[in-house]
Formats: sequence, C-alpha cells, structure tokens
Amino acid sequence: RASADLHTFMFFNKKGQQSAEAVVTRIRRSGMQVNVPRYGIEGVVAMPEEDWEVREDEQYIQSKKEAGRIEIFAHIMVSIEADNSDFRNRTHIRFERLIKDAEREKYKEVEESRKQVQKEMFPDLLEREAN
Repeated sequence: RASADLHTFMFFNKKGQQSAEAVVTRIRRSGMQVNVPRYGIEGVVAMPEEDWEVREDEQYIQSKKEAGRIEIFAHIMVSIEADNSDFRNRTHIRFERLIKDAEREKYKEVEESRKQVQKEMFPDLLEREAN
C-alpha cells in the first residue's frame, strides 16, 4: 500500500493537478470514500461541515447552500493533486461538482486511459510481468 501511494504521488507530482470522474463508494463522518477509475485509485474526499451535512447512518451528504445531494454510487468530479508540504508525499482528492448522467465517461474510454496511466505510474510492474 505504501508503495502504491508513493507511485501515485510521484505520478501526480509529475503530471500536476488533474480533474477526473469518481464514484462514491461510502459516506463517512469526515466526507466520502471515492474510487477514481481513470487512475485506478481511491481515497477520502473531505466535505467541510459549513457547506455539507453528512448523514453517515443514511449514507448521503446534503448541501447546505444549494439543492444537491450525494449518495453512494453517485458520480462526481474531483480534483487530484500531489502535496509535498512537510515532506509527507500525499495525494489529495477534492470535490469539484456533481456529474449529470449525460456527462458520465464511457467504460471503454476509461479502461484504455487507466491502462495507459498504469504503465506510467508503475513502470517496474511491467518489467516484472515480462520476466
């Protein structure tokens, strides 16, 4: 796990901030657990209490400012970036917006993109598979 986190950090440190579609897999007190298929990563997206009401028992998050509700399996747009402050090499995932059904990425395109990203993110993995 630590090795995958390091490779993920190095990838986004090189690429810079990226936006991608994510799928909500769990609602937590601190925010939501998401899976980002394009990059094959998962993480927690913090949702500030002043803007969002987190209902962990009911598994949804309600916006306090506008009409918006995020439930499990909802598709959202997130921003992913590497953070090297305090020499901790972390990758942050932040909420950008909800995605409408018509905006969802197609599986085939995402899978092709994920395979290309995997080659860039884990070059040593390909060498091991070849041997």
